[in-house]
Amino acid sequence: MKTEVLTSVFVVAGLATQVEAQSSLSSAFPTVAFAGVMQTGEVAITEFMKDPSTVSDTRGEWIEVRNNLPHRVNLEGWILTDDAGNWHVIANGGNGVRIRPGRSILLGASTDMALNGGVAVDYQWSGYSLGNGADSIILTRPNGVMVDRVAWDDGVLWPDLPGRSIQVRNEARYAFLNDDHSMWCHSTTPLSPTNFDTGTPGIDNDPCL
Repeated sequence: MKTEVLTSVFVVAGLATQVEAQSSLSSAFPTVAFAGVMQTGEVAITEFMKDPSTVSDTRGEWIEVRNNLPHRVNLEGWILTDDAGNWHVIANGGNGVRIRPGRSILLGASTDMALNGGVAVDYQWSGYSLGNGADSIILTRPNGVMVDRVAWDDGVLWPDLPGRSIQVRNEARYAFLNDDHSMWCHSTTPLSPTNFDTGTPGIDNDPCL
């Protein structure tokens, strides 16, 4: 395993943001291609809520990401983007956005549980959102290397009901498997006694029936 400091310039629509972050590279997760898309896979997208019903999308959207490495990963300086060019650099004032080994954290539109439907979001993004129709979530390192990408359609092959998160099968919580639409299904567990939208943020996903 090799650890190195990566410094790069991420450019979107003529804006340049210089990001310096520490990134751990492990031979346990070699870069692979699925459907022509290169992904390193040490952190995987495992669940997302793109169309909440109880609260507005601008408050209730969230993404669960899981650390598949045997050591902590710091996401500060990593970039959330999509195929349409929307983007957000994960930043926490240099204090880090860390995931423990084998654990998950939530990135979302709001950390205020009184406004977001009672979901314990760990990190709040800005200038980013999830499309209710066809869209994608792309997670990249500061140097632009893609870690994971999940792209869904408008309900043709992918689950697409409002108020229900979309989750990957627990056995497919890896970037090498979560590209396949057949590995995804709707959650069935209500988020709380007062929020009947479903989801399993931060815990094992519901079985796909």
